[in-house]
Amino acid sequence: MTETDFPAPPADRPGPKRRFSPLLLVMILLAVVGVGAGGYGFWTLLSYRMVSVPGGGMAPTIQPGTVVLYRWTPLPEIPRGAVVLMDLSAFPDASPGDGQIVKRVIGVGGDQVVCCTNDNLITVNGKPVEEPYTENDNGYGRKEYRPFSVQVPPETVFVVGDQRNNSRDSRIYVGMPGDGAVPLSKVNGVVVGLGSVLAADPFPQTTAFVEAGLPGDPVSDTGFRTSRNLAFGGAGLVAVGVIGAIVSVVRSAGKRRRAAAIPPAR
Repeated sequence: MTETDFPAPPADRPGPKRRFSPLLLVMILLAVVGVGAGGYGFWTLLSYRMVSVPGGGMAPTIQPGTVVLYRWTPLPEIPRGAVVLMDLSAFPDASPGDGQIVKRVIGVGGDQVVCCTNDNLITVNGKPVEEPYTENDNGYGRKEYRPFSVQVPPETVFVVGDQRNNSRDSRIYVGMPGDGAVPLSKVNGVVVGLGSVLAADPFPQTTAFVEAGLPGDPVSDTGFRTSRNLAFGGAGLVAVGVIGAIVSVVRSAGKRRRAAAIPPAR
C-alpha cells in the first residue's frame, strides 16, 4: 500500500460564528447615554451648596437648624425679596470667624428704604410693601421696632431678617459707614431650596415687592431638581447598561459553548 492509499485526515470543523448581539449594542448605548446624562447632572449640581441656618433671625420662614440649598454662582443682579447667604464680615463690628448668615434683601442699589408707615410697613422708593413672611408681633407689639431711612449705595443690597425684632442685619448699622448695606462681593449665594442637594424642595419666593409695583422678577431656580434627576437617571441607565451587557456576553458565550459541544454529523 502506498502513501496515497491512506484516507485524507478530516478537515477541521469550523467553530460557531461569532455574531455581534443587537442587545449588547443597545446595552452599550444605554451605558454611554447614562454616563453623559449623569455626568452633566452631577456637574451642574456642583453650582449648588448646602448650609444649616444657625440662628432664629429668619423665623418663621426658616427655623433654626434648617438646611437650605443656595446657588453660589454669581447672579447678574439680586432681586428684592430674595433670601441670600452673606458673610458677616460685611458689617463693621464683625469679628474674625463670625461666619455667614441668611437674610432677606429688601433694597438694592439706588433704592430708598424707609421704616415705617402708619400701618407698620416698610416703603421702597415710596411704595409700601406688604410682607406676609414676617410676624406681626414678635413680642414687642409690632414687627418693626427700629425706624430707619437709607439710600442703598450702588453694588450693594440692604438685608433684614424675617424675625424683625431678633435679627442682626443692615438696620443696626444705618448711620455708620456704608449704612449697613452689604456689598455684592460679600453675598455668597441665593437660597433656592429647603433641604439637602439630593432631597431639596424649592424655596418659596416672595412676590411682595412686585405686587407693590417695584420692578424685578423673583428668583426662579429649580435647576437643582433637573440636575438631580439627570444624575440619578444617568446612574440608573449606566447600571442597566452594564448589567445588560454582562448578561448579553454571558448568554452569547454559553450559546457558543453549547454549539461547540455538539458532535459533527457523519
